[in-house]
Amino acid sequence: MVKNTSRHGQRWLTLALVLILSLGTLLPVTASAADSTVTANAPTAVAQPAGISEHAYETQSALQLAQAVRSGQTTSTQLVKQAIAKVKADNPRLNSVITLREDAALKEAADLQDTGQKFLGVPILIKGLGHTIAGMPNTNGLLASRDNVTKSTSRIVKNLQAQGFIVIGQTNFPEMGLLNITNSKLYGPASNPWNLADNPGGSSGGSTASVADGMTPVASGSDAGGSVRIPASWSGVIGLKPTQGAISSDSSADTATTVNFVETKTMADTAALFAGLKNATFKLNAVPAQLKDTPIAYSTKSPVGTPVSQDAVDAVHQAVNFLKAQGFTVKEVNAPTDGVALMKAYYLLDTSAGSVANYISAPKLGHAITTNDVSTLDWALYQASKRVTADQTAAARDTIAQAKDQMARFHEQYPLYLTPTTATTAPANSDPSVLPAYEAKLAKIDQLATSEDQLQLIYDAWLHGLSKSPFTQQANLTGEPAISLPTYVSPRNGMPLGIQFNAAKGGDDLLLKMGDLFESHHLFKLLQDRQAPTTATTPTTPATPEAPKTPATKPATSTPKPAKPRQTKPTVRPVTKATPRKVLVTKKVIVYRHLTGTKVAKTYAKHQRSTAHVFNVLGTVRAHGHLWYRVSGGYIKAAAVTPLYYQHPTSKVKTLQGIYAYSGKTLKHAQRQRYIKPGRVLKIKRLVKTGHVTRYQLRNGDYITANKQFIVWK
Repeated sequence: MVKNTSRHGQRWLTLALVLILSLGTLLPVTASAADSTVTANAPTAVAQPAGISEHAYETQSALQLAQAVRSGQTTSTQLVKQAIAKVKADNPRLNSVITLREDAALKEAADLQDTGQKFLGVPILIKGLGHTIAGMPNTNGLLASRDNVTKSTSRIVKNLQAQGFIVIGQTNFPEMGLLNITNSKLYGPASNPWNLADNPGGSSGGSTASVADGMTPVASGSDAGGSVRIPASWSGVIGLKPTQGAISSDSSADTATTVNFVETKTMADTAALFAGLKNATFKLNAVPAQLKDTPIAYSTKSPVGTPVSQDAVDAVHQAVNFLKAQGFTVKEVNAPTDGVALMKAYYLLDTSAGSVANYISAPKLGHAITTNDVSTLDWALYQASKRVTADQTAAARDTIAQAKDQMARFHEQYPLYLTPTTATTAPANSDPSVLPAYEAKLAKIDQLATSEDQLQLIYDAWLHGLSKSPFTQQANLTGEPAISLPTYVSPRNGMPLGIQFNAAKGGDDLLLKMGDLFESHHLFKLLQDRQAPTTATTPTTPATPEAPKTPATKPATSTPKPAKPRQTKPTVRPVTKATPRKVLVTKKVIVYRHLTGTKVAKTYAKHQRSTAHVFNVLGTVRAHGHLWYRVSGGYIKAAAVTPLYYQHPTSKVKTLQGIYAYSGKTLKHAQRQRYIKPGRVLKIKRLVKTGHVTRYQLRNGDYITANKQFIVWK
């Protein structure tokens, strides 16, 4: 290892020691190795509750599910089985969950005793980074740590379990949690349930995608620069970053920036969890008797001078108009801080993450990390960390201290500061966090002459990602609370974008009240609301093909059923330009004769893409919380198939999202030539078909995808 005796080196060494105490192992999304000898309690002769419907499980809050358990309407075991079935059904397309602890969760659910826990028996997913649980992985997203198993459970997880939650598994995250998207060499990219071509955000993106999808009503997350709020914005859920030190598991040190909390869908869950996880000695600021007496400043200007999309501007203006209608005084004022200086200080301190990655990996690898072992960015941070001096670290701390003072004075005049949470809607999974040109420069960062040159390159390389989410980092550096609320969906691409309220330290209750205000006026835009049933009742739907056929997957609803539910005919909408005309069967699919799911017309087995069965899509239906495709012979769930976008020859196409050009038609990672930005017009040489796959070859010989999610004819 490289010797480093600076205070900066001591900082990352201490952090490394904390991290490696509980290293874990990579497992597929199945029961963990530690679970292999654990079995759920055998069923007794006592009659089991009817349970709740699939739709009810996926849409109810954690508090509502806990009440259903406490009232005897369902059991924790039944909820856990429904959660696991949902994960197994949807995770192949989302990759939001990296491990399941099925046997252990079922045993814990069966053994659970009611001692008044707020969230009695409710399933929860925990972030795979930092939120450790004994017997499960804690890899930090590093390839070298894939075979480690932790023996300890972190404090935040213990506290969640004390609230009554049953941990069913871990969620995806980027390597070392350093990105605002979820992707890594170890786990691969997660997909956004609003649009599978997009990323849910990061670093708690696996958690937000899982909550938005309905796998669990809440999932844990951590926030050191927006990692709870950024994915909340892009996945359409609530993301609260409490005041530093407000949560009992968090550090209250002046230099601390990381907060552990949860991703949620309701303000009731958010408030109850804040109360349950709060440090008992933490003092909260009083909330005005009349909420509308709180002056609010707002801004849509990026603190680092980067562009802000019209969607982000519209989201804030929509909120401003609502607040003014409620009687608030709202004024456009920019924060008094130097955003660029703050981010440079932030990145300088973040070089320690590269040192930690090396500290963890080097003993296992037998050598210092290379770009084969970690991301190029992580490697560059490691190289830069070697030259960071104590004076540079002190200067960065001074910059942050100045921002703390500036924001404290700012909040004396404006207790609330409103901005977009993110500057854009979710990026495509094909959009790299670091552009290829900067990847190449970062790979040679060790050749730069000075530390200043290295740090400037890191800032420049990170700017592509930062420009999408420049509003969140300040709250971590100042220690102030902030919350992302899911109030906006883009009319341009149908994707969510959150608004962020920031308050003074201790102003957490004020943020919760603002969330209540927007929610009570039905201004939250959740994915489950876009997928609501077409009728007022919720008929029981069949379990997904992968779900275990147990009593827990055959629930009854709490609402009365109509006398003749099958007489209600679904409204089949015609195929539009946004609807795939053909879909592929890439896993087991059931064709139902009716949307009631009681009669199976045919079952199709899982196949490779090249030999998969193809359905012609005749129309679409929203029913029972799902999108269905009308096909010959009945209905299939859209989530169970893959769109097949056949294209036709054309001379030009325009990119809808960022894509790569490849040297070969198989579009493998090793064939990447260059990144093509959204909105580019490309000249086409020919259309290439390979089985159920189509590509376009460009005039220069490169190949691009012909998927209609990414390009359109020009």
